Order: sequence, then structure tokens, then C-alpha cells
Amino acid sequence: MSAATPPQRSLFRRSVGAVFVVLFLTWLALVARELIDIGLLQVRNGQAENALWAGLSLDRARETADEPAELLQALETLDGLRDKEWQQKGYRAPFRLLQVLHRGQVLVEMKPVLEGRGRVLPQEKRRGDDPSWLYVELRDEARELTVRRWQERPGDWHFSVAGLSYYARPLLYGLPLLVLPLWLLFRLGFAPLQRMGALISQRSAQDLTPLPPTPYKELAPLVNAVNSLMLRLQQRMDREHEFLMDAAHELKTPLAVVQLGAEALDQGDAQAREEARERLRLGVQRATHTVHQLLALARSGADSLELSKCHHDLVDLLRERIALSSGLAVQRRIELELVSPEHLEMWLNRESMGSLIDNLVDNAIKYSPDGGQVTVSLGEEAEVVVLRVSDQGPGIPAELRERVFERFVRLDGARCHGSGLGLTIVERAAGQHQAEVLLLDGPGGVGLTVEVRFPKVLGG
Repeated sequence: MSAATPPQRSLFRRSVGAVFVVLFLTWLALVARELIDIGLLQVRNGQAENALWAGLSLDRARETADEPAELLQALETLDGLRDKEWQQKGYRAPFRLLQVLHRGQVLVEMKPVLEGRGRVLPQEKRRGDDPSWLYVELRDEARELTVRRWQERPGDWHFSVAGLSYYARPLLYGLPLLVLPLWLLFRLGFAPLQRMGALISQRSAQDLTPLPPTPYKELAPLVNAVNSLMLRLQQRMDREHEFLMDAAHELKTPLAVVQLGAEALDQGDAQAREEARERLRLGVQRATHTVHQLLALARSGADSLELSKCHHDLVDLLRERIALSSGLAVQRRIELELVSPEHLEMWLNRESMGSLIDNLVDNAIKYSPDGGQVTVSLGEEAEVVVLRVSDQGPGIPAELRERVFERFVRLDGARCHGSGLGLTIVERAAGQHQAEVLLLDGPGGVGLTVEVRFPKVLGG
């Protein structure tokens, strides 16, 4: 047996990698949310602030519109308060451009210092359409005053190298600190799985005992599946062992008869040799029958899930199997009767069902008296399909009907030789089709009726 190929992929690395991918995607989502917040919320707040300071500037203009120098000083004082507020927040005050007009003429203009800042003054013609500046315009129609104010649009810094560095620092600093804790946590998390693997690898090929239950619900399906597989393997090994024991046990007697008959062929007179040949023939016949029954028993021990099932006409199958058994019935002048509908489709395994029918009909013929009658009937009752095989033989006492399903059980005084496997095969084949087998008195209390009840829906 070739050595197992070492695995090329690591579930541990896959899980750790998935965690880091989730962390990275979460970081991207947070950065995206921050940028959206800047683009919407902070722009709205910046516009509100721009309108507030424009309103305060209009108030100052109403008081000192006749004195431009005094108005400029008042506006510079107001601007100083704004700068101080931003400093207290820990930020630089946004750049602004302020114009105060009287009858369309500029009285006062306060321009920002933009040298070295990478900015240009707003385009006065574009006003609200300028992508870099927020704009507001307030009027006092009575005094014919107009205040125009531009304030830089917030958020540009966030898209700069400094801004991206600001957002990347938490991720770059945090990842190295997360590597060791995550590695340890995943090692501890995967430890029960590694212990389970070690426990299985230490077992011998004959040890199919169930794995101990696990307290972890994630591992429970795996443990249950492995235990279920071990149980099926154990059952299969038990069946194979039983088959070997059965074969050895059942073949001993006919082989001994064959051996004695073969030895007697070379001795004695003609009559003794004729008797030896008859014993030899019967021994071979019995050994052949036993082999066929043992093979049927082995097949009937297969799991029902392993059987290949499909739709078949059960009536056609009955006719075919009864025809194969008619030779023995003709020899003993036994009448075979089939009572059934023209067709009855069922979901079944043809080989297993054929074995069931063969054993029921053969047993009925063997145990019926010469010139008797065997009736095979098939019909539907409520939710079941019923197959009955009735004979006119000695029947089976009610107290012994449970035992005859056991392997190699033959009733005392049975006039026919058999392997004692027929009803065992019938019961197993019925079980593969979810059917029930009943042993009842024959018609009029004479003989035996074997009734097999199949559910109408068997799957498919």
C-alpha cells in the first residue's frame, strides 16, 4: 500500500488568514465610512458653520458699514475668535475668503494666505459649484448690504499622504500585536481535533469501538459520523465472520456424505455402489443448495441503503420466479396458483425480491403433500402491498414461529431436508424493503401462510 500523500494545505493557516482578511476588510469598511462621513456630514456641518460666520459678519457690517476701516477691524476680531475656537479644538481653522459689498461695491475683503498650502483662491464666478470651497451669500436688502463667504471644503487632508498614514497606522501597529494571540488561540481551538486524529491513528485495524463523546458541538457531527462508520464496518465484519462460520458448519455434513459415497464406490457389490452413488448425488445436491442459500444469506445481509432499487412490475417478477419453481411442483403433482392484478409497480431491488419469492415458494412446495396446492396472492390493502404464500403442509406451531427466523433452525420431525436459512433470507430481504413478515395459519387452519406487507411508497 503506497504511503499517504502529505497534505498541501493547512486548515490552521486558512483560519488565521481568514481572520486577518476579515480584520483588513473591517478596517477598509471603517475607513470608507469615515470618508463618506467627511464627504457628507462634515460638508454639511462646514456649510452650517460658514453660514453662521457669514451671519455674524453681516451683523458687524450693519453696525459699521459707514466706516470700512472700523468694519475691517471688527471682522478681524471676529475672525480671531473663530481661529481661537479651532485652536481649542486642536485643529487649524479652515481657510476662508470674506467679502462685504454695499450696493454691489466691495467695502471689505479678507483673503487667506495660501502660499505653500497647495490651494488656490475660489473662483468667484463659480461660487457654489467650486469643488474645493463652500460658499454662502447673505443679503440685507434694507441697507443694500451683501456678505459673501467662502470656506475650504473639509476632507482634503484625509486623502493626502499624511491622512492615509494616519488611517494606516492603527492597522500596521495592531497586526503584529495580534499575530501571537491569534496563533495561540487557534492552536488551542484546534487542539481537540488534533487529539481526535491522534486517538484514531493509534488504533489497530481491529479496534472499531466508538470514539468517546466530545463536549464540543462543532466536533460532534464528525465524532458521530466516524462512530456510525465504525458501527457499519463492525456489522459488516460480523456478517462476514458469520458467513464463514455458517459456510464451514453447513458444508461439513454434505461434504462428509460426498466423501463416504466416493469411498464406497470402490467397494462392495453393485447394489452397495448404487446406494453410494445415490448418497453421492444427494450430498452434492445438498451442498449445492447450501452454497446457494449461503450466498443468498450473504447478499440479504447488505445494508438497505447499499441496494440498487428501481421501479419493477412485481407481478411480472412473481410469474417469472414461480415458473422457475414449477419443475419441482410438477414432479410432485402440486398445483401452483397465482392470484394478482395484471400489473403492480413497486420500488424494489430485483435480486433481493427474487430471493424472497424463491424461498417462500420453494418452502411451500417442499412442505406441501403430493397432489397439494400452493397459492401465491398479491394485492393492495390501505397503505400496504400484501404478498401471501399459502401451502397445505404441516404448518408451524404458534410457539415456534419466532424461532424459525433464526439461522439453521429446523423443526423437529421436518420431513424435508434443508439448510434452515430460507426464512432468515426472507426476513432480511423484507427488511431491505421496509416490509414486515408474518406467519399465519393456512386457509381453513391447514398448512402455513407467510404474509409479507410492503409499504406502498418505498422511496425513489
